[in-house]
Amino acid sequence: MGRMKQTVLAAVLAAMAMMPGGVAAFAASLEDELFFAADAYYRGLDDRAAGAFEDVLRKDPDNDYALARLGVLSAEKGDLDAAARYLEAALAVAPDNLFALKWLGIAALRRGNREEADRRFQAMLDADPGNPQATAWQGVALMLTDQRVAAVERFATASAADGEDPGLHYLLSLAYQALGMPENARLELEATLELRPTDVLALTRLGTLFYRQGQRDLAEAAWRQAMAVDPGYAEARFCLSRSLADEALTAQAAGNQAKAGRLWMLALEADPANGEALAAQTAASREGRAGAGSQPATGQTARAAKDPSRKARSDAAASPSPGKAATGGN
Repeated sequence: MGRMKQTVLAAVLAAMAMMPGGVAAFAASLEDELFFAADAYYRGLDDRAAGAFEDVLRKDPDNDYALARLGVLSAEKGDLDAAARYLEAALAVAPDNLFALKWLGIAALRRGNREEADRRFQAMLDADPGNPQATAWQGVALMLTDQRVAAVERFATASAADGEDPGLHYLLSLAYQALGMPENARLELEATLELRPTDVLALTRLGTLFYRQGQRDLAEAAWRQAMAVDPGYAEARFCLSRSLADEALTAQAAGNQAKAGRLWMLALEADPANGEALAAQTAASREGRAGAGSQPATGQTARAAKDPSRKARSDAAASPSPGKAATGGN
């Protein structure tokens, strides 16, 4: 080891020795724990995230970020009572926590309490006038009470107010789909993907939208893109496989067995659980084996079959003469 490296190492070791607890002083800071908890949360690792946020609260019981996220995790498990406790605790610490206010509004909608939901979303707007998430969720509340025109107005306002939140545009796409407005839904999905090109949910939904509009090629391209991002994403695999199976059936009906066979194979590759594709592949394999057992005649036999007189001459030439047969030759 060079002299410079030895000097640096010695300085580091000396600093560690002087710290309370020595090496143990390098335990994770609160900021580190929050970072890893948030990372698990946004990656969908709910159990890990919940444990990590609980660790944060043991060090900092009033951490409104951890409290609000634990509220969401509880809500997503269906425990709305626990969700409300965490979210209210977050608001007690930080009354202008927009995330906690939004989720209290969503929880109220799930309970069917429209008045409380309206109060929470309005509180968001009071704290942050024009907040696109609050505006969008006001639209959802209106949609749930069949106030379509007012809901669409809120959705349009929210979409125009925010060009940086892919989650907002994805929410709006779902709302427009629920209202039977596929073109608006497509525009919001495309806005989502402009901001977050690897959004597997948006890619899959966009594929389904194209498929329902009869644009099969675009649909399959979207599903394949989703699978390229997440090869194990079951919904994209399912959709692509069933679309290919539909194409295979069309090819079969048209008498194009070769094309149908290729499409069944692709459908099965996309989703090995596709029973229809598996049955078609199995039937094709059986037919192939059966056909191999009845091959046409080849060579001399084939020529003889085409010319019976030639076959007769061949048989006569191959028979021994009576004399030779009696004496055994000369």
